[in-house]
Amino acid sequence: MNQNTSLDHRTFSRFSTIYRFGLGAIALSIIFGQFFIQRYLNDHIKDSRIINVAGRQRMLSQKLTKEIVQLHPGIQDTNLLAQAKKINTTIALWNSAHMALQNSTDSLKLASLNNSKVLKMYEDITLYQTKIYSSAKRITQKITQKHKISLEDIQQDIDTISKNEPIYLKKMNAIVFEYDAIAKQKVKDLKNIEYVVLFITLLLLLLEIIFLFRPMAIRIRKTISKLLKSEETAKKMAINANNIRVSREASVQELLALNYAMDQTVLFARIRPDGTIVAIGERFAKLLSYDNNQPNELLVDLLLLNEKEESRFENLIQQRKGPVFNQEFEMLTRKKSTWVDVSILPVLRDKGISELLVLCSDITVRKEAQLALENLTAQQYEEREQLQKSRASQVVEAQEEERKRIAREIHDSIGQMLTALKFNIESLNIKNPEKTTQKIEGLKKLTKDLIRGVRMATFNLTPPELIDYGISTALQKMTNELSKLTGKQILFENNSGFDMRLDTLVETNLYRVTQEAVNNAIKYANSDFILVTINHSTNKLSIMINDNGKGFDMSAIPKNPSNGAEGGMGVFFMKERMAYINGRIFINSIADEGTRVTLNYDF
Repeated sequence: MNQNTSLDHRTFSRFSTIYRFGLGAIALSIIFGQFFIQRYLNDHIKDSRIINVAGRQRMLSQKLTKEIVQLHPGIQDTNLLAQAKKINTTIALWNSAHMALQNSTDSLKLASLNNSKVLKMYEDITLYQTKIYSSAKRITQKITQKHKISLEDIQQDIDTISKNEPIYLKKMNAIVFEYDAIAKQKVKDLKNIEYVVLFITLLLLLLEIIFLFRPMAIRIRKTISKLLKSEETAKKMAINANNIRVSREASVQELLALNYAMDQTVLFARIRPDGTIVAIGERFAKLLSYDNNQPNELLVDLLLLNEKEESRFENLIQQRKGPVFNQEFEMLTRKKSTWVDVSILPVLRDKGISELLVLCSDITVRKEAQLALENLTAQQYEEREQLQKSRASQVVEAQEEERKRIAREIHDSIGQMLTALKFNIESLNIKNPEKTTQKIEGLKKLTKDLIRGVRMATFNLTPPELIDYGISTALQKMTNELSKLTGKQILFENNSGFDMRLDTLVETNLYRVTQEAVNNAIKYANSDFILVTINHSTNKLSIMINDNGKGFDMSAIPKNPSNGAEGGMGVFFMKERMAYINGRIFINSIADEGTRVTLNYDF
């Protein structure tokens, strides 16, 4: 133990020393590099200020020249004095910046970026700067003193500024470019420093890998190899110990499994082949009102089965030789009927003694739900069948009513007009021309009414426009014809330009429902204005029928009218037709205001 402790101490002491050395070297290289980099960056920040001011000098010299050239001598007013003041401001800013750049003063917080070459360039430019400065100052002094000057008073100074300003700009450009070259050289020096720091850091990392991480990895690999061998040995020992434990606890596990099965089973009992009870669960005994002190009690007697079920249960117990038996029984207990799912399996006990294990589950709730579902299904089927019969009967009645209505219209209107026409023709007397002429005029009017009646009676048949062109054209034709025949204002509007063709059955039912709504508005609502409108979207067609009639009470219309005399047959079949094509109908009616019928169909 002492030897291992000493080895660990020596090993980790060596690693700690190398680690501290390596990390310290990397930290020093980073600090060293940051020191020089930050120093150069600070210099660059100052250099940018100097270059900015130097570049601005060119602009100020041009600004000064422009302001002087724009002077208008001879005008004595406040504008000339204000312009002179503006020139003085520019001169002061330009001269102070020039002196700060040349002498490296801190008046503008400028650091020194000057070397011998830059100083020599400033000596060369000073002469021209002085001439421009002196001439500009003389001009502003003359303006301030006299308040009014002529062009001849300042012409010489203007010429001096115009002559020296281009030379000053050229030399100032050279100074700016020199500053830029100095800054670029500093950037190159900074890059070289970064390369050196990077090289030193990489070298230190390489040395650490060679002298620290590699030996450590070798040592760890050897240690892991020893650990793996020790783990393999331990696993073998654990497997042997587990085998011993498993063999020792096998019987215990069997008993635990059996007890778990008994605990999870709600109702159970052990019986002999003759059906007598050996043992019974507490919950099963409570359900059957069984006392454990009752010897040789038959299980079939406690189940309270009917005679048929009892005989079947006894035969299955006595004759059964298969593996597992499972069936449902209805127990007639004192309180209520209980359904149980019974499973019987043979169990071989010690010394070849056989028993039967009876496992029961209470399925009363499921059985009652199943029976209720069967009754409900049968009831729904019967109701659906009655509904189908009722609808079929109503359809037959409606067809019969429609035939009667057509026959009544033909008999009452067309038949009477034909009879009147026959009598009028027979009563013609060519010997009396005046009465004959009057009767012929009456015959013309009667014939016209007869033609209108025939059209009105036959118009309810399927129009050819519906078959050839579709619902939109058919409805437009219908409204036009009904408007002519009835003399009422019946209009049609296709707001969305719908011209699609739908299934023939769909178009026919939409047409018939719309026709029924319009006819109801004409016959029963006393409407003089009816508007049929079509709108559609991507997958939906909507037809609206609006009238200004007297309206009606929807609650007074029966849902399933027995015949046309009771009213509501038309509304009923309008709904039936829309339901038949999986469409929807909405009817909104207000007394003395009118009715709106909306048909919606998804295509």
